[in-house]
Amino acid sequence: MPSPYDVLTTNFLNLLRGGAFDESKPISIMSDYKWAQLVLLAHWHGVTPFLAKGIERYHFDDNLNIPEEQIEKVKEHLQASPSVGISDLYVISRVHLHNKDLNKRLQHLVSQEYGDLERSYETLQLLAILLSNVVQMLEGKSCLKGLIDLGRYLRKEGDKVDFVKLERWLTETRMVKMCELQGTLLIEGFGFSQSELPFVIQLSSNARRWMKRVLMVEHFSRHPKGSSNESHNRFALSSPGIAWRTILNTLSFRRLAPGETISTICHGVMRGLAEIDE
Repeated sequence: MPSPYDVLTTNFLNLLRGGAFDESKPISIMSDYKWAQLVLLAHWHGVTPFLAKGIERYHFDDNLNIPEEQIEKVKEHLQASPSVGISDLYVISRVHLHNKDLNKRLQHLVSQEYGDLERSYETLQLLAILLSNVVQMLEGKSCLKGLIDLGRYLRKEGDKVDFVKLERWLTETRMVKMCELQGTLLIEGFGFSQSELPFVIQLSSNARRWMKRVLMVEHFSRHPKGSSNESHNRFALSSPGIAWRTILNTLSFRRLAPGETISTICHGVMRGLAEIDE
């Protein structure tokens, strides 16, 4: 069955799938230019370590015609990539939602869980990954690495997670649909089954469109330098084109998380105005 994506996107996803999840899917021969774009795209999303493992996995595949120059680029990017474990990268106490009411609920349930003698650290860890990805999505930043980390954590620690408790927390913070979207993306892009994602009751529609949005290839083509998650405010009014596209991107999630969507836009715009005053 032919891939619904172009050759660059298909190779990108399959190499990441090989590097992150030890699975082998067919890759195709590409031009030197497209290999250069793929290597840059991985760096831009912060997933070079998974790409490097994927390339190593396909080392004897005749279709892996990646130029030696790009192999060296991957090595350079690897040296510049900090190695941070999931437990250090996603900390629930550092996750803050922009909607004051929802954030108050989040802080309350986290406080309650830490005070519980039967507290579930694995469930809190999974919640931290899911909500961190929500924040990244709504702020117009890449969540691709976050999705991969989510999938890897589920396959490694999923049997220790209290999914009944997680479902209650997601309901309390109004994040059920945003997290179901993440599960849908793992199915669409990385071949997960719904049985591996107990928090996904209903798959999101238009999975392919959402996957293309997460990959941000069009945005990358306009801004190929640097990282997609640089700390600058994407709502900054000093860059009206980026700010407008970010607002439109955030609004696309309004049916999945209406309260947090509007609060994210308001927070971003107010921060942008404050930066102008400075």
